[in-house]
Amino acid sequence: MVKGFRSASEVGMFLTSLVVGLTMVMGPNAINSAPSFMLDYYKYIDKDQNATPVFSSFWVNVLTYYTVVTLVSQALHEPTNLTTFMCRFSLLSRMQVSVLVMLVELIVIVVLPHSGASEASAIAGIVIVAYLGGAARAYFENTGYALFGPCPPKMLTGMLVGSAASSALVSVIQIVLKGVMPDTYASVLTQSIIYFSLALGIIFLGGVLLLSLLCNPFARHYVAEFRSHRSIWHNVYRKTSAARAAQAATAAVAGDGELAAVAAAEPIATADGHHLPVLDDDMLFDDRAPREDRADAAALKQRQLDDGNDDESGGRPSLAKDGAVAAGTVASSDADEQEPLTTAELLQGVRLWPVVREIYPMMISCVLTFGITYLVYPGMLTAVDPEDGWYTTIVMAIYNFGDLVGRCLTLIKVLWVPRKVVVIGSIVRIIFIPLLILCAAKQIPSHAAAYVFTAVLAVSNGFFGTLSMVYAPETPALRTEGERALAGQTNGVMLLAGCAIGSLVQIGLVMPFS
Repeated sequence: MVKGFRSASEVGMFLTSLVVGLTMVMGPNAINSAPSFMLDYYKYIDKDQNATPVFSSFWVNVLTYYTVVTLVSQALHEPTNLTTFMCRFSLLSRMQVSVLVMLVELIVIVVLPHSGASEASAIAGIVIVAYLGGAARAYFENTGYALFGPCPPKMLTGMLVGSAASSALVSVIQIVLKGVMPDTYASVLTQSIIYFSLALGIIFLGGVLLLSLLCNPFARHYVAEFRSHRSIWHNVYRKTSAARAAQAATAAVAGDGELAAVAAAEPIATADGHHLPVLDDDMLFDDRAPREDRADAAALKQRQLDDGNDDESGGRPSLAKDGAVAAGTVASSDADEQEPLTTAELLQGVRLWPVVREIYPMMISCVLTFGITYLVYPGMLTAVDPEDGWYTTIVMAIYNFGDLVGRCLTLIKVLWVPRKVVVIGSIVRIIFIPLLILCAAKQIPSHAAAYVFTAVLAVSNGFFGTLSMVYAPETPALRTEGERALAGQTNGVMLLAGCAIGSLVQIGLVMPFS
């Protein structure tokens, strides 16, 4: 097995988390990686490289409009993923529908120039798919935090590393293509096909790997939804009954979710044919309560249920006063077998405010880290010398690779700093705002200085941003799967809030330099 992994199924889930991270930002990366194609999109609509646009002001700012529409759509839709109604849908159904919409978004942009559409129709189509794509990414990304939040921290880290790897991959392709291909009408079209084909392939792969988790023992061990005995279609929408809602709520308060995992989870097979204990978490990456303490508590709870809940007919555990039964299951209405709660049902039984009270320092750190970054990225970075094509390409590559390095560093547990240091670090990063403004104003005239500031900004963004996201669901006070899933989702909303607020304020900062 790969060092740090104890089974093939664990490696498979980690690879899935990486591809999910790639998938959630691949659409915008593909569009922003083909600026010449998008800026001259009207030429490809008219099939004339000398065409004159009717709506010239739109095409000059098409990338800005696309980004704003996407961010606004994400900002509007991501908080709705925390509502009771959305929590009734399974994690897998939310993510698969999002994958389909993201595929449609890119396919429409690729097909429109070959469809005979007018320029006005193309503008309408771009705005519509930008909004739909933003909504899909909001649900896909936020649900991903709920999916990987209850798992060992390296799974959520893998998702965040994947999103940075997507940008780094695009930067490499940009540099290579810029060096070997001319900037002509036909060449730009070819480059756009390369970017969009890559993006479509990765998004499709993300959907396939998510489906594969249904057969992954490691995923079944940590994610309640995959342990269900019902079909995936039966679990698409689960409106919790009063009894199951009471059970989920009780689990959130009393820690029954851990007991449910003990009874319902499947053991993980290792390469040598042995099986890991059900509660044997990945201690290299897990700062939750010690395994032995949780195992003892689960065993004690099981004995209490066995001793106190036997009925007269044969010793089977009966429904408790709060609606809970042994191992966090309830009797099925159409069968005698007991059915474990799904993730959707667990989420419906968890209240938001108690979770917020426990994770608010990481929420503050998250919104500050990404808010400060998006105050200067990408506008202020490129404003240093917007006329130099190689400078803008290199500075973006430095940011993308620095962000990736920062996120990869969080895979090394010994580098994890205390939570208070994460908060302090996210505040200290404010210093990059005046430094990069001075670079853009030519008060610090050297490109080298801008490169250095960008590199440190990026590494610190990746490191502190990832730790703030990972620490939230790993808060020791969060005892159950539902609480950790909701913590991941809640901090995901803060991440997007930071990006949206920073981007909107950045517009005012960049205008004097444009």
